Amino acid sequence: MKRGFTLIELVFVIVVLGIISMFGADLYTKIYKSYVHVRAVNQLEARTQNAMMLITNRLEDRIKSSTIGRELSSNEFVPISALDDPKYDILEWIGQSVETRNINKRTPGWSGFMSMSQLRDDKWKAGTEDAGYIGNTRATFNMVSLGSDFPQVANIVGNLRATAYNTPSNNTQVAVIFRVVTNDASPTSVGIGFGYDRKVDVNGSNRVLIAVGTPSNAGSGNIQGETIRINQYPLNPNNDKSQEFSEQYYIAHSAYAIVPDQVVTYMKNNAGKVLSKNFNLLLKYNYRPWSTVADDAHSYNTASSSLLAEDVSLFKFKDDNGAVALKLCMRDDGRNFDPAELDLNVCKAQVVY
Repeated sequence: MKRGFTLIELVFVIVVLGIISMFGADLYTKIYKSYVHVRAVNQLEARTQNAMMLITNRLEDRIKSSTIGRELSSNEFVPISALDDPKYDILEWIGQSVETRNINKRTPGWSGFMSMSQLRDDKWKAGTEDAGYIGNTRATFNMVSLGSDFPQVANIVGNLRATAYNTPSNNTQVAVIFRVVTNDASPTSVGIGFGYDRKVDVNGSNRVLIAVGTPSNAGSGNIQGETIRINQYPLNPNNDKSQEFSEQYYIAHSAYAIVPDQVVTYMKNNAGKVLSKNFNLLLKYNYRPWSTVADDAHSYNTASSSLLAEDVSLFKFKDDNGAVALKLCMRDDGRNFDPAELDLNVCKAQVVY
């Protein structure tokens, strides 16, 4: 006669297995939720870091004194060194033209150094202090930059501004900014220095820190190819109505702006102050506040645009002793969690010198 399990033994085993299954299922659920949370954080950190890297890569080549904060709603702007109000939500600057400087040749597109002696006019006399030196530069004049290849610069700028395939733009005008003027980032100078007020003044009175020039389009390898024609360099009323020159210069073919887009308010306090919002960040490029060319893009409103980041909850910037301190926060916004249950945010901070 074979012995089997009694009813009590079967009930006991079923109860024990049920308890183990209950705890096991709960454990598996917690493990899965932990995995989903870690995955979501890693994804969000990667998105935030990539967006921050795209911004810093552009900012590293900025002309420092041209960096401003602008208010989206009013277009009011101030130098970043005078930024003391969180209402300024657009970061804008003029960037060095690295595309035309680094052309993978022994000769750069532009060397960054000019020959001061080439600016003498016919009144200059050797040994006479300042007599005719920096000649009549209120009119059009040539600037020679030894070691440069300006025909290559003209070719690249034309291609960068092309509006159709294989059809380069005829507008090869660039900004020439002398190193000496980049030391002045005062609100008074920046206000009339770079054309940020969006006025197109014929005499250039709103862009007195920029010499507008056209690179030579012929003669690579000789002095003609090392020459850029300065069409206009306005007088600076903040500097005794004169013009400032230095051997070192920068060339720029575009300004840049980081602009919030599709802003949605998530939360307000009882006083109506916005506590949380969601928006995209756009990089605006291929526009020239200093341009004297008709129908050119003078502001970011008419510029080319590229999406930098989606679902941004915070973008802040400030001056840090000449550097730019950035803070960027982005949210999951339903990719992995219901926002009503968990509004997951990841923030990154970085200083760009």
